[in-house]
Amino acid sequence: MTKYVDLSPYWTEDKDLSIQKANEITGLDKRTLSSAKKGHLERAQFETLFKLRDLASKLAGKPLALEEIFKDG
Repeated sequence: MTKYVDLSPYWTEDKDLSIQKANEITGLDKRTLSSAKKGHLERAQFETLFKLRDLASKLAGKPLALEEIFKDG
């Protein structure tokens, strides 16, 4: 079963965070961020996963476990 990184539950329209701004915050590639925002990111390096988890935690306003940013595909 494929797992995807899915930030859509945390990166909602009311958060008012553009891909460009997220790029500036995390240093991650815009394509990576866009895929994660849509829940379609299938592969990433460990460092990228932790940066995405940290971004999701910031958006959620609470610490999140790495597992909380994954969904089954």
